[in-house]
Parts: sequence; structure tokens; C-alpha cells
Amino acid sequence: MTRVPLPDASEIVAEAPHLFEDLELDDLHAARAMGNAPHALAGLFEYMDGLYSSLPVELRELAILTTARVQDSRYEWQQHVAVAHDAGVSAATIRAIGGERWDDLSGSTAAVCKFVRAQCAGDMTDEHVAAVTDHHSTEETVALSMLVGHYTGVAQVVEGMALPLEADEFVGWSPDDEAL
Repeated sequence: MTRVPLPDASEIVAEAPHLFEDLELDDLHAARAMGNAPHALAGLFEYMDGLYSSLPVELRELAILTTARVQDSRYEWQQHVAVAHDAGVSAATIRAIGGERWDDLSGSTAAVCKFVRAQCAGDMTDEHVAAVTDHHSTEETVALSMLVGHYTGVAQVVEGMALPLEADEFVGWSPDDEAL
């Protein structure tokens, strides 16, 4: 059972229509729970738009999945696994991340996953940053770090508010082809 009410998206928009005129709120439990603080949610969406526009979609989704796995956030994993696959993250990479088979990854993917894991653990080094900037711009590297911080926070809100998955069952850390 959730620890806060889950207002309908229409209730959230009605509470502060000027904040949400350009946004479409889904009936995602995380958005609904955060909708109890509509001004904060509106600011969060604006921040996310900036992050999302600063990163290639495949890089963004790779980082979100890795953050979800490291944080053991079934909710974020469930929300992003199909999005990541649609963005170009291969099924093999998704399953390697889900299974925490980090040695199965190589190149830019391995560098990004190591970077994310290090940031989540508070163990970031110059080498982690350099490995990512070998493949991505400084702007993307900084935005990547900001994205990891954001989704670490989202995972904590989901856990703290005891938000359930929208689906009846968890897709699993090694999703089958149908779930992708």
C-alpha cells in the first residue's frame, strides 16, 4: 500500500493548470505520487526536459537502466526496459545489466555502466570520467552524471512512498523478448 495518495492526472493538472499546460501526465504511480506537490513536480519535469534534451536517447536509457539495476529499483526498470530497447539498447545489453554481468559489456557501454555504478556507490574517479569522455562530450558526461543523480532520487522516492508497479507482474531483470 502506498504511503501517499495517488491523485488522478486530471486532479494534478486542475490543482495547478498553469504549471502543466504543455505537459501530458500519464497515470504513472510516480508522477501521481509526486503530484501531491504539484509545483515541485512541474519543476522536476522542466529539469527532466533539460536532461533529456542534453543526451542521446540510447545513452540516456542505458544510464537509467543501469541506475535502476544498481538501486534495485524494479519500478524504474519496469518503466524503462522497453523504452531502452526501442531506443537501440540491445536485448543482450539489457539482460547483461539486469543480470549484473558487467564483464559482458564493452566499449562505450561498459564505460557508461561503470561510470553509473561508481556514481551510485559514491566511488567516482578521474578514470571513470575519462572513460566516458573518450566516447561522449563533456556536456553529455555532465548531463549523464546529473541524470544518474536524478534517477537515484526518483528510485528513493518510489521506495520511500512504497509505490507499486503499474503492471501486475515485474518484467524481471532478464526480460523475455515479449517484454522488450
